[in-house]
Amino acid sequence: MKVNKLVVLGGGVLGSQIAYQSAYSGIPTVIYDISDDAVDAVKLRVATFTAQYKHDLKASDEALTAADSRLTYTSDLTKAALNADVIIEAVPERPAIKEDVYTKLKPLITPDTLLLTNSSTLLPSDLIQFAPNAQRFLAMHFANQIWIHNVAEIMWAQGTPDKAIDDAVDVAKQLHMIPIKIQKEVSGYVMNSIFLPMIYAALFLWADGNSDPHSIDKDWMVSMSVDRGPFGFLDLMGLRTAVNIAKGYYQQTNDERYQRVADKLENEYVSHNKLGAETGEGFYTYPELRTRIRNLFSHKSTIEPKTHTISKQDLNDRGCAGSP
Repeated sequence: MKVNKLVVLGGGVLGSQIAYQSAYSGIPTVIYDISDDAVDAVKLRVATFTAQYKHDLKASDEALTAADSRLTYTSDLTKAALNADVIIEAVPERPAIKEDVYTKLKPLITPDTLLLTNSSTLLPSDLIQFAPNAQRFLAMHFANQIWIHNVAEIMWAQGTPDKAIDDAVDVAKQLHMIPIKIQKEVSGYVMNSIFLPMIYAALFLWADGNSDPHSIDKDWMVSMSVDRGPFGFLDLMGLRTAVNIAKGYYQQTNDERYQRVADKLENEYVSHNKLGAETGEGFYTYPELRTRIRNLFSHKSTIEPKTHTISKQDLNDRGCAGSP
């Protein structure tokens, strides 16, 4: 399947990354979000990727300029969906929101349009009843910082035609992803089936008052010889996403711990716009990122990308990426 136009619905943490990776891969790409203000926020988010691609991929100025030229933004769903070969839905992890988006999308796409959900935990069979192209509807899940962690997990409901699965694999390859086919539906795919239990175990320890985020991270990092702890990963994932997933788990399990985590995250972080790395502050602060965001459209930013390295002194002082 040759992709001539790819649309991303929702320009949050992962939606913006998917769109930029698509444009960087040579595909004309549209990011849709629900309002002009939301689109402006997406533009701010996307503008931070240039330095990261330069540093991590050694991307040239020419390649980045070309990527920017392939990327357009809109709050008009009809305009976004027009002649789309592939639509990747990356809206919040709430079934009602996804159902609303799919309902609005139904009259706008053709039977050949491939519709992919980037849902982290919901199954394709949970959503297919709402999907406008049920025979061409699959899940494709990306890891954060997809230009480095370039895996696309592909999952589908029972009865999905092989042609749709093959086309999804082709799309992943055109995005320079490594496609991983999940042969049987599982909430969380492979990566999150392993990753999220660790993340929420750490959140339970915090919400229940057993330990603080920096101590938990420090323990994990030293014990496992890794350079980031659970709360550092949460900052990258985005704390709004963590809240939405916790609420979803609570609805599925009635485990009160998930509701306590969601409430604590909302009250202490999300309500104060401490959303993680995307806003420059979460469990850790990211002063360089906050400065870059402030200066993006004034053309005054002189921030150079830096790798984060962990020394023994870092572990003693901080316990994770960023500054506490």
